[in-house]
Amino acid sequence: MNKILVNPDIHGRSFWKKSCEHIEEYDRVIFLGDYLDPYSFEYISVESAISNFEDIIDLKRNNMDKVVLLLGNHDMPYYSDVYFHFSSWHSRHSSMFHEQIKELFNANKDLFKIAHVEKDVIFTHAGIESGWLRKIVKCDSSDIHEICEVINKLTEDVSGLSKLFTVSLSRGGHDKYASCIWSDVNDMEWSLKSEGYDDKEFHDMKQIFGHTIQTHMGLKNNVEFGKAIEFANCKMIDTAQSYVLDTDSFIINPIEK
Repeated sequence: MNKILVNPDIHGRSFWKKSCEHIEEYDRVIFLGDYLDPYSFEYISVESAISNFEDIIDLKRNNMDKVVLLLGNHDMPYYSDVYFHFSSWHSRHSSMFHEQIKELFNANKDLFKIAHVEKDVIFTHAGIESGWLRKIVKCDSSDIHEICEVINKLTEDVSGLSKLFTVSLSRGGHDKYASCIWSDVNDMEWSLKSEGYDDKEFHDMKQIFGHTIQTHMGLKNNVEFGKAIEFANCKMIDTAQSYVLDTDSFIINPIEK
């Protein structure tokens, strides 16, 4: 059994710090990306989010073999100039602090990747759709490690980065399929019920991802966070709290804040 600590979308939040106080208890610690661009309703400043991101980088540097840092759709415009220029607009992107954040990524590019496999579970920011993997990436493999390797190579050139920039209607794009940093949880469910249905190996692939925030605004701007969404062999955990995954049972439980 591998005991994995998973930290979904950060967006400047510090919930991960308490979870990582006893990092020695876990076989791996995985961050699902989206470190910056905080939500306005959470009153987290960009400066605070940057400082929080620097702490995450330090955690990785001090635990190179244990901590995994994945990239999300909010990270890519800072991470890659090519990706940034695919669009004139990026959600909540900080133009004021763009250069500072870009330099942080440039100085630490070796620390980040798009996908990670732990035993028979694949982790990405937003989940892998069958249609995107087979028809856009042109990956026909059913081997989870090979799929992960192919996805991680997408950051190496313009063609690969363009495949990461595929965005469906559910997220304001015009593409039929969404990439593993952009796929909405509804896209994922649709993919598994249609494109992935006849692709048994894909349908059986275990996935952990975030990206689709499960919150609603209450009175006086109190934010109530919902529960993880689970379907097929996928678990979507963007609920602003850390989770512990048992890779053998594929049971994932939240850590109370």
